[in-house]
Amino acid sequence: MVQYVEDGSCTTQFELGQMFHQGEDRARDYEQAVKWYRYAAKRGYRRAQHRLGTMYAKGLGVGRNYIKAYAWCKVAAAQQSKYAMRKMKKIESYLNPEQKADAQRLAHQYYDIYVLPFR
Repeated sequence: MVQYVEDGSCTTQFELGQMFHQGEDRARDYEQAVKWYRYAAKRGYRRAQHRLGTMYAKGLGVGRNYIKAYAWCKVAAAQQSKYAMRKMKKIESYLNPEQKADAQRLAHQYYDIYVLPFR
């Protein structure tokens, strides 16, 4: 089952991440949510990229990291996600100019690796 989902559609991976992210108290597992969001995000799925950015911004299932949060949201925003654009603007307020430059470089790398191959 796990092998199928790992190799399956990014929509299925995203939905599995959502299940762990939004599940009932006992079923909620943020680390598992991040794992499945990351699978889908790395396959170019913008909703997962936005959600992964949110997880980094809030420190859910991963250490809080505004640079990665901004980068993932910027990648999703570049694919016309209005929600990611708004989240990116909020995250930007937590970054100094050097961190913002680092985040933008990381976003370009993510885009080249995780979006362009799937277009």
